[in-house]
Amino acid sequence: MAKIYGDRWEIIRSLAEGGQAHTFLVRDLKGDGEIHYVIKRLKNINRLERFKREIEAIRNLSHENIVRLIDFDLEAKEPYLVSEFCSGGSLSDAQSFWQNSPSKAFAIFHEVCEGVAYAHDHNIIHRDIKPDNIFLRTNDGPAVVGDFGICYVEDDGSRLTITEEAVGPRQFIAPELEDGRLDKISSKSDTYSLGKLLYWLFSGGKMFSREKHRMLEWDLKGRNDDSALEWNNIYMEHVNRLLDLMIVNEPENRRSVRTILRVSKKIAKLVEKEFSPISKDIPHPCKYCGYGIYKLQVKTIRNVSSFGLNLVGDPDWRIFTCDFCGHVQMFRVDLANKREWWD
Repeated sequence: MAKIYGDRWEIIRSLAEGGQAHTFLVRDLKGDGEIHYVIKRLKNINRLERFKREIEAIRNLSHENIVRLIDFDLEAKEPYLVSEFCSGGSLSDAQSFWQNSPSKAFAIFHEVCEGVAYAHDHNIIHRDIKPDNIFLRTNDGPAVVGDFGICYVEDDGSRLTITEEAVGPRQFIAPELEDGRLDKISSKSDTYSLGKLLYWLFSGGKMFSREKHRMLEWDLKGRNDDSALEWNNIYMEHVNRLLDLMIVNEPENRRSVRTILRVSKKIAKLVEKEFSPISKDIPHPCKYCGYGIYKLQVKTIRNVSSFGLNLVGDPDWRIFTCDFCGHVQMFRVDLANKREWWD
């Protein structure tokens, strides 16, 4: 006979087991039984306070990109909570339909950021953002944030781990949380983990510790010396620059999740439309013929006249020509907002 919790929730089968709880797929005996839910049963009663925190966090967060709390009982012999069942599973278990689609990868990322930003608006820091804790309501989304078991509430300084205990997965945890220090926690810790999640989405599930996304072996552009452009995908440089705002050792140099969400939506368009990432180190394909690569022809004032230009004042030109069709691209670097990208 199937086990029943709270005279209502009948177990159908076991689900993936977490570190602190058993999880089961259940049906509601008070309903028609067609809709399934997830019950999480606490393993160790000594972790009850952590369990309470997860319940309180979800209970106070009503957002389309945060897992929905349905029921709970902390007084039961085996305390439990019931939440919505996301049939698409966690990101780590799902079929990676976003793998070759930057727009789908960004869509997932934006949904996660929406949920985390909402939690931040309510003074709740997740601290455990990773693919295992992001779920898909259906096989192709939307994405929702779950497992608030080690969240931190800024209002009252509550914590659920001892001061010296590190929290979060090693590959996704912010550096300041590695020693578990309470005074180091901030919403920017979630920004760091979201950066690692973004990288995971775009890299096909690759993970690394600390700040390595700019190292050659981890670069999303994919170094390829056999390619005319020397990279597999130069447009991933836009994503790298977004990661530069997130995967940073010092929290004060990271952007808020709200800012990341805004910038990320712009970056998504740059990648989708294949706008050229400005960089002296990245060759660019010709926008006219598509066969050649732009080569720098003018970087000094004395060479500008060869292109029929008469100098007025002290302009700083960069002039490129396609090595296949001769198409010309001209830039006034002295008028550029991001001049450092040229130099």
